[in-house]
Amino acid sequence: MKKIIAAFDGLRFSESTLDYAIYLAKQYDAHITGVFLRETTRLGYAVYETVISQSHTERNIMHELERTDADTEHQATALFERRCTAGGVPYTVHRDRKSAVKELVHESIFADLLLIDAWECFSYIEVNMPGWFIRNVLHDAQCPVMVVPKKFHPVGKIVFLYDGTASSMHAIKMFSYVLPGGKELPTELLCAKYAASSLHLPDNNLLKEWMKRHFPQTEYKVLKGTGKEIITLLGDEAPGVLVVAGAYHRSHLSMWFRQSLANLLMQETRAPVFIAHS
Repeated sequence: MKKIIAAFDGLRFSESTLDYAIYLAKQYDAHITGVFLRETTRLGYAVYETVISQSHTERNIMHELERTDADTEHQATALFERRCTAGGVPYTVHRDRKSAVKELVHESIFADLLLIDAWECFSYIEVNMPGWFIRNVLHDAQCPVMVVPKKFHPVGKIVFLYDGTASSMHAIKMFSYVLPGGKELPTELLCAKYAASSLHLPDNNLLKEWMKRHFPQTEYKVLKGTGKEIITLLGDEAPGVLVVAGAYHRSHLSMWFRQSLANLLMQETRAPVFIAHS
């Protein structure tokens, strides 16, 4: 891995995204591209509070809003540059001003890994997580995505989620290619199966034949139940676990009717989640 995109909302800067970006860039001698996004329809300043507290004309109010947002974005960019410089990490700043989703997906074509805060939404109204913005980025991104929590923890263990599908195996392979340093860490492979089904791993021989050559010290665990049992188990893990999952390969329509395991991971655990879809 040589190029990391760290995606930021310049009006609500995520320091954990920057922490993970610098941490990985140092490990892999990688370049960080800080992509500062902004939806053209969004203003960070509280419009209502401004209107009721100041006797400005509409033109003056809009000018004040834009000026305040520009100052906030400048401070965020300056912090990003200072931290990268202090960490000895090469960086570039991109300021994208059109559709945040489209701009970020386009940037992902030319990156090895995209880092983004799980709570990023480019809105002060939307509160459900993951929001519309994250769901669309995960569905359309052209490189693996690592969705990070609010607080940074150095990675000390890798957990692979495997359900026998090509998507879950693709995610494991992409992780091994993009973050090969993970092979030095303790690894565990989890698989949840309905109680009535066999507790053997799907394609057990083929899976272990591949894993033996990439992650030979992996521990295997099959749970009775569904993905919720995996969420419960991961919720008990100490900070520092990184979860690898294949997801968001379904159509937009089907995702409305079936909750993604990746969504539950972001909602109910404190772990960063590496997501890759084929």
